[in-house]
Amino acid sequence: MACSDYAEVINLPIHRRGDWWQGVTSIGPILVDGATPGTILDRIKMQFRKRDGSVYTLDSEAGNSPDAPISITDEATWEATILPVTTFLPTSGTWEWDMEFYSSTFPDKITFYKGAIEVIQDHTL
Repeated sequence: MACSDYAEVINLPIHRRGDWWQGVTSIGPILVDGATPGTILDRIKMQFRKRDGSVYTLDSEAGNSPDAPISITDEATWEATILPVTTFLPTSGTWEWDMEFYSSTFPDKITFYKGAIEVIQDHTL
């Protein structure tokens, strides 16, 4: 099952480099064909990439050494949150991102969301 081609596009608001990022108060509940997937959510990974090769990762698995954590708040309904991040995207420019969801009962990840965020330069840094 792959939903990557059908990921919902969410372009995040402009972010000023050096400021803390407010995070995401609520992710989910996730619905597939109008219903909760019926399996337990094991992991969420959100990765930001810039054309210069820069990568910034948020992950619900601390063992993967993410730049910032994602907290799964309800594994049955596939809900999560990202608390404010004090050290966020390190350089200005456009960062594209996607959010991948993992369950041990699926053969691979499912990408439900993707988008971009523009990071503008902070003139006082």
